[in-house]
Amino acid sequence: MPKIVVLSPLPEEMIKAMVAARAEGEDVEIEVEVYNGDPGPGVAEAVRGADVIIGDYSFRLPIDEAAAEAARGCLLIQQPSIGYQHIDLDATRREGTPVANAGAANARGVAEHTIMFILCLLKNALYFHHKTAEGEWSQQEMFTVGLQELDGKVLGIVGMGNIGREVALRARPFGCRMVYYDIEGLPPQLEEELGVERMELDNLMRTSDIVTLHVPLTPETRHLIDSEKLALMKPEAFLLNLARGEVVDEKALAEVLEEDRLAGAGIDVFTQEPIDPANPLLKSPKVILSPHLAGSTSESRIRIIQVTIDNVVRVLSGERPLNVVNGVV
Repeated sequence: MPKIVVLSPLPEEMIKAMVAARAEGEDVEIEVEVYNGDPGPGVAEAVRGADVIIGDYSFRLPIDEAAAEAARGCLLIQQPSIGYQHIDLDATRREGTPVANAGAANARGVAEHTIMFILCLLKNALYFHHKTAEGEWSQQEMFTVGLQELDGKVLGIVGMGNIGREVALRARPFGCRMVYYDIEGLPPQLEEELGVERMELDNLMRTSDIVTLHVPLTPETRHLIDSEKLALMKPEAFLLNLARGEVVDEKALAEVLEEDRLAGAGIDVFTQEPIDPANPLLKSPKVILSPHLAGSTSESRIRIIQVTIDNVVRVLSGERPLNVVNGVV
Protein backbone atom coordinates (compact mmCIF):
# COMPACT_ATOMS: atom_id res chain seq x y z
CA MET A 1 0.00 0.00 0.00
CA PRO A 2 1.56 3.35 -1.03
CA LYS A 3 2.48 5.62 1.85
CA ILE A 4 2.00 9.40 1.62
CA VAL A 5 3.66 11.54 4.28
CA VAL A 6 2.17 15.02 4.59
CA LEU A 7 4.22 17.82 6.15
CA SER A 8 1.60 20.52 5.56
CA PRO A 9 -1.13 21.06 8.17
CA LEU A 10 -3.75 19.22 6.09
CA PRO A 11 -6.31 16.67 7.37
CA GLU A 12 -5.50 13.03 6.64
CA GLU A 13 -9.04 12.21 5.54
CA MET A 14 -9.08 15.12 3.09
CA ILE A 15 -5.93 13.82 1.39
CA LYS A 16 -7.41 10.32 1.13
CA ALA A 17 -10.70 11.61 -0.26
CA MET A 18 -9.02 13.86 -2.83
CA VAL A 19 -6.64 11.15 -4.03
CA ALA A 20 -9.59 8.79 -4.45
CA ALA A 21 -11.58 11.43 -6.32
CA ARG A 22 -8.70 12.30 -8.67
CA ALA A 23 -8.04 8.61 -9.39
CA GLU A 24 -11.21 8.66 -11.54
CA GLY A 25 -13.12 5.98 -9.73
CA GLU A 26 -10.28 3.47 -9.43
CA ASP A 27 -10.07 1.62 -6.15
CA VAL A 28 -7.07 3.32 -4.58
CA GLU A 29 -5.78 2.26 -1.20
CA ILE A 30 -3.20 4.53 0.39
CA GLU A 31 -1.70 5.11 3.79
CA VAL A 32 -1.53 8.76 4.84
CA GLU A 33 0.53 10.09 7.73
CA VAL A 34 0.44 13.77 8.70
CA TYR A 35 3.51 14.98 10.59
CA ASN A 36 2.75 17.78 13.04
CA GLY A 37 6.04 17.70 14.94
CA ASP A 38 8.98 20.04 15.10
CA PRO A 39 11.59 20.79 12.44
CA GLY A 40 14.81 18.81 12.54
CA PRO A 41 15.45 15.08 13.05
CA GLY A 42 11.75 14.35 13.44
CA VAL A 43 11.13 15.26 9.80
CA ALA A 44 13.72 12.75 8.60
CA GLU A 45 12.15 10.00 10.68
CA ALA A 46 8.67 10.92 9.47
CA VAL A 47 9.55 10.72 5.76
CA ARG A 48 11.55 7.48 5.98
CA GLY A 49 9.90 4.86 3.80
CA ALA A 50 7.46 7.29 2.17
CA ASP A 51 6.40 6.68 -1.42
CA VAL A 52 5.28 10.31 -1.79
CA ILE A 53 5.93 13.35 0.39
CA ILE A 54 3.67 16.40 0.36
CA GLY A 55 5.84 19.29 1.55
CA ASP A 56 4.99 22.04 4.00
CA TYR A 57 3.34 25.09 2.41
CA SER A 58 4.03 27.10 5.57
CA PHE A 59 7.82 26.41 5.13
CA ARG A 60 8.02 25.55 8.85
CA LEU A 61 9.36 22.04 8.15
CA PRO A 62 12.39 22.10 5.83
CA ILE A 63 13.43 19.03 3.88
CA ASP A 64 17.15 19.18 4.53
CA GLU A 65 19.96 16.81 3.59
CA ALA A 66 19.10 14.37 6.39
CA ALA A 67 15.44 14.25 5.37
CA ALA A 68 16.37 13.84 1.70
CA GLU A 69 18.63 10.89 2.58
CA ALA A 70 15.93 9.33 4.77
CA ALA A 71 13.47 9.63 1.88
CA ARG A 72 15.72 7.70 -0.52
CA GLY A 73 13.50 5.73 -2.92
CA CYS A 74 10.63 8.20 -2.64
CA LEU A 75 8.79 8.67 -5.94
CA LEU A 76 8.04 12.37 -5.47
CA ILE A 77 8.32 15.31 -3.10
CA GLN A 78 5.36 17.46 -4.06
CA GLN A 79 5.42 21.00 -2.69
CA PRO A 80 1.90 22.52 -2.45
CA SER A 81 3.10 26.03 -3.24
CA ILE A 82 5.14 27.86 -5.83
CA GLY A 83 8.09 28.48 -3.51
CA TYR A 84 10.39 25.60 -2.52
CA GLN A 85 13.38 27.34 -0.95
CA HIS A 86 13.03 25.20 2.20
CA ILE A 87 13.84 22.03 0.23
CA ASP A 88 17.49 21.07 -0.34
CA LEU A 89 17.40 20.58 -4.11
CA ASP A 90 21.02 19.41 -4.31
CA ALA A 91 20.41 16.69 -1.72
CA THR A 92 17.21 15.49 -3.37
CA ARG A 93 19.00 15.47 -6.73
CA ARG A 94 21.76 13.28 -5.32
CA GLU A 95 19.15 10.86 -4.00
CA GLY A 96 17.34 10.83 -7.34
CA THR A 97 14.09 12.12 -5.86
CA PRO A 98 12.07 14.50 -8.05
CA VAL A 99 10.80 17.67 -6.39
CA ALA A 100 7.79 19.42 -7.94
CA ASN A 101 5.97 22.62 -7.12
CA ALA A 102 2.46 23.83 -7.95
CA GLY A 103 3.49 25.39 -11.28
CA ALA A 104 1.30 28.27 -12.41
CA ALA A 105 -1.52 27.61 -9.94
CA ASN A 106 -1.26 31.00 -8.20
CA ALA A 107 0.02 33.08 -11.13
CA ARG A 108 -3.29 34.85 -11.78
CA GLY A 109 -3.70 35.84 -8.15
CA VAL A 110 -0.19 37.29 -7.92
CA ALA A 111 -0.62 39.11 -11.23
CA GLU A 112 -3.86 40.75 -10.07
CA HIS A 113 -2.19 41.76 -6.78
CA THR A 114 0.62 43.30 -8.81
CA ILE A 115 -1.80 45.41 -10.85
CA MET A 116 -3.55 46.47 -7.63
CA PHE A 117 -0.24 47.62 -6.12
CA ILE A 118 0.67 49.53 -9.29
CA LEU A 119 -2.63 51.40 -9.44
CA CYS A 120 -2.68 52.15 -5.71
CA LEU A 121 0.82 53.63 -5.89
CA LEU A 122 0.16 55.67 -9.02
CA LYS A 123 -3.09 57.05 -7.59
CA ASN A 124 -1.74 57.56 -4.04
CA ALA A 125 -4.81 55.60 -3.01
CA LEU A 126 -3.83 54.88 0.60
CA TYR A 127 -2.86 58.50 1.29
CA PHE A 128 -6.17 59.86 0.03
CA HIS A 129 -8.14 57.09 1.73
CA HIS A 130 -6.69 57.94 5.15
CA LYS A 131 -7.17 61.67 4.63
CA THR A 132 -10.81 61.20 3.63
CA ALA A 133 -11.47 58.68 6.42
CA GLU A 134 -10.16 61.27 8.91
CA GLY A 135 -12.75 63.77 7.64
CA GLU A 136 -10.32 65.87 5.60
CA TRP A 137 -11.34 66.99 2.12
CA SER A 138 -7.91 66.87 0.50
CA GLN A 139 -9.03 67.32 -3.09
CA GLN A 140 -6.65 70.21 -3.74
CA GLU A 141 -3.71 68.00 -2.80
CA MET A 142 -4.03 66.39 -6.20
CA PHE A 143 -1.78 69.24 -7.37
CA THR A 144 0.94 68.54 -4.77
CA VAL A 145 0.65 64.86 -3.88
CA GLY A 146 -0.37 63.88 -7.38
CA LEU A 147 -2.20 61.13 -9.18
CA GLN A 148 -0.81 59.38 -12.24
CA GLU A 149 -1.98 57.10 -15.04
CA LEU A 150 -0.43 53.81 -16.06
CA ASP A 151 -1.05 54.72 -19.68
CA GLY A 152 2.24 55.79 -21.26
CA LYS A 153 4.42 54.57 -18.39
CA VAL A 154 7.23 52.03 -18.76
CA LEU A 155 6.59 48.84 -16.79
CA GLY A 156 9.69 46.72 -16.16
CA ILE A 157 9.02 43.06 -15.37
CA VAL A 158 11.94 41.20 -13.79
CA GLY A 159 11.33 37.49 -14.31
CA MET A 160 9.16 36.39 -17.24
CA GLY A 161 7.94 33.04 -15.98
CA ASN A 162 4.30 32.15 -15.41
CA ILE A 163 3.61 35.12 -13.14
CA GLY A 164 5.54 37.67 -15.20
CA ARG A 165 3.58 36.66 -18.29
CA GLU A 166 0.26 36.96 -16.46
CA VAL A 167 1.27 40.45 -15.30
CA ALA A 168 2.06 41.44 -18.89
CA LEU A 169 -1.31 40.14 -20.11
CA ARG A 170 -3.15 42.22 -17.52
CA ALA A 171 -1.05 45.37 -17.91
CA ARG A 172 -1.14 45.53 -21.71
CA PRO A 173 -4.69 46.99 -21.98
CA PHE A 174 -3.59 49.95 -19.81
CA GLY A 175 -1.43 51.27 -22.64
CA CYS A 176 1.96 51.09 -20.97
CA ARG A 177 5.21 50.12 -22.63
CA MET A 178 6.48 46.84 -21.19
CA VAL A 179 10.08 45.71 -20.97
CA TYR A 180 11.39 42.63 -19.23
CA TYR A 181 14.55 40.99 -17.97
CA ASP A 182 14.99 37.24 -17.76
CA ILE A 183 18.06 35.04 -18.03
CA GLU A 184 16.43 33.34 -20.99
CA GLY A 185 14.63 35.52 -23.49
CA LEU A 186 11.19 34.59 -24.73
CA PRO A 187 10.63 33.41 -28.31
CA PRO A 188 9.98 36.42 -30.59
CA GLN A 189 6.41 35.29 -31.27
CA LEU A 190 5.59 35.17 -27.56
CA GLU A 191 7.20 38.59 -27.01
CA GLU A 192 4.92 39.97 -29.71
CA GLU A 193 1.84 38.29 -28.22
CA LEU A 194 2.57 39.70 -24.76
CA GLY A 195 3.70 43.09 -26.07
CA VAL A 196 7.07 43.00 -24.28
CA GLU A 197 10.68 43.64 -25.25
CA ARG A 198 13.74 42.18 -23.56
CA MET A 199 16.24 44.47 -21.86
CA GLU A 200 19.32 43.97 -19.73
CA LEU A 201 18.62 44.47 -16.03
CA ASP A 202 20.59 47.70 -15.53
CA ASN A 203 18.91 49.31 -18.53
CA LEU A 204 15.50 48.15 -17.33
CA MET A 205 16.12 49.72 -13.91
CA ARG A 206 17.06 53.04 -15.53
CA THR A 207 14.20 53.05 -18.03
CA SER A 208 11.20 51.84 -16.03
CA ASP A 209 8.65 53.93 -14.16
CA ILE A 210 7.53 50.80 -12.32
CA VAL A 211 9.73 47.75 -11.68
CA THR A 212 7.99 44.56 -10.54
CA LEU A 213 9.89 41.47 -9.38
CA HIS A 214 8.77 37.91 -10.17
CA VAL A 215 11.89 35.74 -9.91
CA PRO A 216 12.49 32.64 -7.77
CA LEU A 217 14.89 32.87 -4.85
CA THR A 218 18.23 31.37 -5.85
CA PRO A 219 21.84 32.16 -4.93
CA GLU A 220 21.92 34.33 -8.07
CA THR A 221 18.77 36.31 -7.22
CA ARG A 222 19.47 36.87 -3.52
CA HIS A 223 19.80 40.67 -3.17
CA LEU A 224 19.44 40.96 -6.92
CA ILE A 225 18.05 44.43 -6.20
CA ASP A 226 20.71 46.02 -4.02
CA SER A 227 21.84 49.59 -3.41
CA GLU A 228 23.58 49.74 -6.80
CA LYS A 229 20.49 48.63 -8.71
CA LEU A 230 18.23 50.96 -6.70
CA ALA A 231 20.55 53.87 -7.50
CA LEU A 232 19.82 53.33 -11.20
CA MET A 233 16.07 53.94 -10.76
CA LYS A 234 14.33 57.24 -11.42
CA PRO A 235 13.43 59.17 -8.24
CA GLU A 236 9.79 59.16 -9.38
CA ALA A 237 9.74 55.39 -10.00
CA PHE A 238 8.15 52.58 -7.96
CA LEU A 239 9.47 49.14 -6.99
CA LEU A 240 7.26 46.10 -6.36
CA ASN A 241 8.41 42.85 -4.78
CA LEU A 242 5.99 39.94 -5.07
CA ALA A 243 8.75 37.34 -5.47
CA ARG A 244 10.70 36.57 -2.29
CA GLY A 245 11.85 39.00 0.38
CA GLU A 246 15.54 38.16 0.02
CA VAL A 247 15.51 39.24 -3.65
CA VAL A 248 15.64 42.85 -2.37
CA ASP A 249 18.09 44.39 0.09
CA GLU A 250 15.39 45.74 2.41
CA LYS A 251 17.75 48.08 4.28
CA ALA A 252 18.92 49.65 1.01
CA LEU A 253 15.32 50.02 -0.15
CA ALA A 254 14.30 51.73 3.10
CA GLU A 255 17.20 54.17 2.72
CA VAL A 256 16.35 55.26 -0.82
CA LEU A 257 12.71 55.74 0.18
CA GLU A 258 13.66 57.83 3.23
CA GLU A 259 16.02 59.95 1.13
CA ASP A 260 13.34 60.55 -1.54
CA ARG A 261 15.39 58.71 -4.16
CA LEU A 262 12.40 56.50 -4.93
CA ALA A 263 8.72 57.44 -5.03
CA GLY A 264 7.32 54.34 -3.40
CA ALA A 265 7.14 50.56 -3.16
CA GLY A 266 4.65 47.71 -2.94
CA ILE A 267 5.89 44.78 -0.86
CA ASP A 268 4.17 41.42 -0.31
CA VAL A 269 7.21 39.38 0.78
CA PHE A 270 9.86 39.92 3.43
CA THR A 271 13.26 38.58 4.42
CA GLN A 272 11.83 37.55 7.78
CA GLU A 273 8.31 36.17 7.89
CA PRO A 274 6.29 36.83 9.98
CA ILE A 275 7.68 40.31 9.55
CA ASP A 276 10.15 41.72 12.07
CA PRO A 277 8.48 44.68 13.86
CA ALA A 278 11.82 46.48 13.50
CA ASN A 279 11.79 46.19 9.69
CA PRO A 280 12.46 49.75 8.46
CA LEU A 281 9.93 49.39 5.64
CA LEU A 282 7.10 49.41 8.19
CA LYS A 283 7.81 53.05 9.00
CA SER A 284 7.67 54.38 5.45
CA PRO A 285 4.47 56.15 4.36
CA LYS A 286 5.49 55.47 0.75
CA VAL A 287 5.10 51.71 1.00
CA ILE A 288 2.05 49.50 0.51
CA LEU A 289 2.44 46.26 2.45
CA SER A 290 0.66 42.90 2.48
CA PRO A 291 1.58 39.76 4.46
CA HIS A 292 2.70 37.38 1.68
CA LEU A 293 -0.78 36.65 0.42
CA ALA A 294 -0.72 37.83 -3.19
CA GLY A 295 -1.15 34.30 -4.49
CA SER A 296 -3.51 33.14 -1.76
CA THR A 297 -6.85 33.78 -3.42
CA SER A 298 -9.64 31.29 -2.78
CA GLU A 299 -9.38 30.21 -6.39
CA SER A 300 -5.61 29.73 -6.38
CA ARG A 301 -5.69 27.69 -3.15
CA ILE A 302 -8.11 25.30 -4.83
CA ARG A 303 -5.90 25.09 -7.93
CA ILE A 304 -2.79 24.44 -5.80
CA ILE A 305 -4.31 21.51 -3.95
CA GLN A 306 -5.70 20.14 -7.22
CA VAL A 307 -2.28 20.35 -8.89
CA THR A 308 -0.72 18.70 -5.81
CA ILE A 309 -3.13 15.77 -5.73
CA ASP A 310 -3.04 15.35 -9.52
CA ASN A 311 0.74 14.99 -9.41
CA VAL A 312 0.57 12.52 -6.52
CA VAL A 313 -1.90 10.36 -8.45
CA ARG A 314 0.27 10.60 -11.59
CA VAL A 315 3.35 9.14 -9.90
CA LEU A 316 1.37 6.49 -8.03
CA SER A 317 0.00 5.45 -11.43
CA GLY A 318 3.51 5.13 -12.85
CA GLU A 319 3.54 8.40 -14.83
CA ARG A 320 6.15 11.15 -14.76
CA PRO A 321 5.43 14.08 -12.43
CA LEU A 322 4.83 17.58 -13.77
CA ASN A 323 6.45 20.86 -12.63
CA VAL A 324 9.72 19.23 -11.52
CA VAL A 325 12.13 21.88 -10.21
CA ASN A 326 15.27 19.90 -9.37
CA GLY A 327 15.86 18.27 -12.75
CA VAL A 328 15.19 14.70 -11.62
CA VAL A 329 13.00 12.74 -14.01
